[in-house]
Amino acid sequence: MNGSYTAVPETARKLKQDGHHPFLFRLKFRQIAVITVSLPFFAFLFCISYSFIHHYEWVTRTHCDVWNVAPSISASIGHFTPQKYIWKLCIAVHSAPRLLICQMYHTFMYRNISRDNCIQQLVLLSCTFNVAEVFSLLLLSIVPSIEDFGLHKLSFASFLFFSASYILSSYTLLRKYRVTKMTGWEKKSMRYKKMILTTNFASIALAMYFYWRHNAYCEPGMYSVFSILEYTVVLTNMGYHFTSYWDFYNVDISLGSESGYEA
Repeated sequence: MNGSYTAVPETARKLKQDGHHPFLFRLKFRQIAVITVSLPFFAFLFCISYSFIHHYEWVTRTHCDVWNVAPSISASIGHFTPQKYIWKLCIAVHSAPRLLICQMYHTFMYRNISRDNCIQQLVLLSCTFNVAEVFSLLLLSIVPSIEDFGLHKLSFASFLFFSASYILSSYTLLRKYRVTKMTGWEKKSMRYKKMILTTNFASIALAMYFYWRHNAYCEPGMYSVFSILEYTVVLTNMGYHFTSYWDFYNVDISLGSESGYEA
């Protein structure tokens, strides 16, 4: 990665050169990226499909009492077992590597983006959005809508705000203020980021419209359109974070007597 990650201490490097292995284990970051995104992706598919098969009437019902076909995410992940346990477990487990990735992106942007003080403050703000997104996702997963609708609604709104803010700010900073040359993998990552950003923002805007229309007119099927757009928002969010696969393609994560990560 342009040699930009060199966080393994010098002692470990010398041991490595001498044929010794000071690490308990080493993983390529791209393996961690796949595992990290697979957890919420599996939980999402399981909860939606299981709810559709076993709790269809309940997860498609709204206060309007009109026909709908697509289960809502909130009902699918928080109302029934085993869905709510699968969702909470997967989100909780995936949060630890997500926080590691937050720290890695802060270092990555600090080293590759303009050192202008104002720009660096924006880098810090962007990474703060990223951390806040992780915790708001945890909160909305822990507190289902059936238990505390107000808190669940607030945490979901916070998740949308922090997610959109991070996606927009991180893409803009990397696109406009980068001062180092991008590798081929990083160029691929930026192409995916642009496509995902556009889809994510369009889906959020349309989802808000159809949610308003459902509540205002109680038309059959409107909540299903909202639900499908909600799926798109969630999946594109996962996709954007998965672009770390290419940003840190040549990075290794290590744990042992001397821990760190290197490219």
